Amino acid sequence: MKKRRLVAWGLALTMGLLAGCSGQTKTETTTAVAAKEEKAETAETTAAAAADVTPDVTLIGAHVNSDDSSFNIGMVAFADALKDVSGGKMVMEVHGNGELGGDETELVQKMATGTIDVVATSPSFLASVVPEMDLFSMPFLYKDIDHWKAVTTGEVGQSMAQILEDKSDFKITSYWMCGIRSIFSTKEIHNLDDLKGVKIRVHSSENVQAIWRALGAQPTSLAYNELYSGLQNKVIDAAENDLGNILLQKFYEAGPYIALSQHDIATRMCIISKDKYNSLTDEQKAWVDEAAKISQEKQWEYDLSLTETAQKEIEEKGGTFIEVEDIDKWIETVTPVIESVAEKLGVSEQYQKLVELKK
Repeated sequence: MKKRRLVAWGLALTMGLLAGCSGQTKTETTTAVAAKEEKAETAETTAAAAADVTPDVTLIGAHVNSDDSSFNIGMVAFADALKDVSGGKMVMEVHGNGELGGDETELVQKMATGTIDVVATSPSFLASVVPEMDLFSMPFLYKDIDHWKAVTTGEVGQSMAQILEDKSDFKITSYWMCGIRSIFSTKEIHNLDDLKGVKIRVHSSENVQAIWRALGAQPTSLAYNELYSGLQNKVIDAAENDLGNILLQKFYEAGPYIALSQHDIATRMCIISKDKYNSLTDEQKAWVDEAAKISQEKQWEYDLSLTETAQKEIEEKGGTFIEVEDIDKWIETVTPVIESVAEKLGVSEQYQKLVELKK
């Protein structure tokens, strides 16, 4: 397998955005200019009209991350798009920074009582209600960003969303990213041999821990707020997270060696209360669906840009990045474990379709 580089992904995204914005050259016609001006005037008129409309429905959206997080960007984009497409007839209040609940479990619980309507959450929290969702918690599932997008927006993502909807009170409006996870540690990890015996803090899911045991590591559970001190005091040797959090939480200080295993393109879900969604008219549901799609693209774009920026800043602050030498061997080692987990969860069909999309 070719080495996967975060910078390459970020650059590819940037080039794609530049290409998408360069549809007209300096030879742009007078008609095209007039059309663009008319479109701008129409948008301004629509926005002004929406500002004067009293909304028929107000949704309450919440997340636990900071204002500069991709979660907040996604949620605000959702709110802006919803107001726009509905002409102001539907709006959403966004409450970030854990304002309505300190963790995702509390937010999801409040959805059940109708206090909150829209939440950004991880598959592990949903798995406590619908175990099948733990498939999306598994590391080493995706070949690259394009593969992840094909999985989440295609048949697999739709199937998993239907399972959640059938077995819970939640409906997935869109799939979000939460960075690309790698290992950070107190010692250099270049290959699978270096990982053997390493005490690594990972998610408490028994399925996730089985993956790391297969790789020879010693997976352990540790509260997130104890992670930094755990590395300092040698309670653990390593942990794994996306580069954005490694930067923001200054984990690179306690674990300065970042092995670019890039083992998980972290999947998150923007969910809405099924009762709330079903209470809407068909027109209102269509507005929610359209706004969710618009916000998804903006959330992806921002999340990927954060990944690239974080790598540069960590390097500037003294973090050391290491290219993993034998990632193919890591994947080969964990594949039977993932297959077993998928079978246990009853999602072998979805997993096989995910694998087929790699080809």
